[in-house]
Amino acid sequence: MDKTAARGLQADLNQYAQALNFEGLAVDGKLGPKTLTALQAVVKAALAKSAPLTFKFPETVDEVGPLAPQIRTWLHATAPTLSVSPFKIYEQGSGKDWNIKGEIAYGAGATHDEFVALQKSLNTLATAVGFKELDTDGFIGAKTAEAVKKTWDKVVAKNPALAVTPFPAPDTKEEAAQYAAFIRNWIDTTAKKNLLAEAGA
Repeated sequence: MDKTAARGLQADLNQYAQALNFEGLAVDGKLGPKTLTALQAVVKAALAKSAPLTFKFPETVDEVGPLAPQIRTWLHATAPTLSVSPFKIYEQGSGKDWNIKGEIAYGAGATHDEFVALQKSLNTLATAVGFKELDTDGFIGAKTAEAVKKTWDKVVAKNPALAVTPFPAPDTKEEAAQYAAFIRNWIDTTAKKNLLAEAGA
């Protein structure tokens, strides 16, 4: 099973948890009955809105993993239909939101602005988390991904219940770029609340 796809699926499903009233998932790549239940809830809501199903619905947990990439593609197209989040998942590729050049993920326009905003938000936690401030240039590389992961790890170490996030704690620049808006929102709300209060800020 592709653990990156599994974590991404859990994160994508968490976008719907509050609106559809199911328990959020820990984004750990371990697919179980809660993941299947969450997927059932999203599919039911989407079908009620007449959103077409573009994958064979898995009937068991074992069937979810191999279908994770297809399910995620469908979720990304379905989220706007259900109006569950004001944020978008940034898509990679030529003519899309962002792409890769060497070791850097880059975007233009609103995507570039979001990448800059993410780096600025991270820098407010540099001292509290323990990483060197990032260049706020909108180019996402290993340092930005590492800063997000360190921040996520520190928040979750303090409160394991906060491991339920609408993004996977990025191991890569690709994940940091894809979920930049979700990560920035989480930093500006959950992470700052938990880490800056502790530091007396």
